[in-house]
Amino acid sequence: MNRRVRLLLGLAVWSVTLIGCSLTKPRPEVHHYALSLQLPEARSSTARTSLVIRPLTARDPYDQDRMVYRTSPYAFDLYSSHRWASAPAEQVTYWTYRYLQTTGLFSQVFPTTEGNADVVLGGVIRQFEEIDHEATWEAALSIEFWLTRSGERSPFWFRSYSATKPAGRRNPEAIAAAMSQGLEEILRQLTADLAPVVAAPSP
Repeated sequence: MNRRVRLLLGLAVWSVTLIGCSLTKPRPEVHHYALSLQLPEARSSTARTSLVIRPLTARDPYDQDRMVYRTSPYAFDLYSSHRWASAPAEQVTYWTYRYLQTTGLFSQVFPTTEGNADVVLGGVIRQFEEIDHEATWEAALSIEFWLTRSGERSPFWFRSYSATKPAGRRNPEAIAAAMSQGLEEILRQLTADLAPVVAAPSP
């Protein structure tokens, strides 16, 4: 057996060994997290204005289920084993619907664009991330909301909201809890800002 044949056989055995190791090595467990908000006490509605909530969107890199963390203003990364139970835009849309539904601000709140309503709420997530400091972690959230009238494309109302909440511990589950608190704060302010808009007479 010449040297070249021995080398080829050695490479083949080494490749098989690597494949075997990769097949037997356990994959890291993936953990999933969901937002959980405390909704305001439900109020009966006397309003005449109905609302459709259009599914929110999210800008890169927040348009996926992998959790984003940042260690500096210039660098961010993605967890491989810590993920949102569903994409942030889906969760924020769901909780915005649930929250506004309980406020009594609108006569009806439809969770899909199929509803026939007076106004449509749209939005985009600009920030949805964990920010790591040396001693503490924070959850940072930024959302832009706007209103359009049914059948129109141009918004007649627009606001941008941001919230940064400290995490109780330095782990992703604590970040999910802090992110939930931040979204509560934003939706509380959104409700207060929408109240005079809904009360104003239609043009």
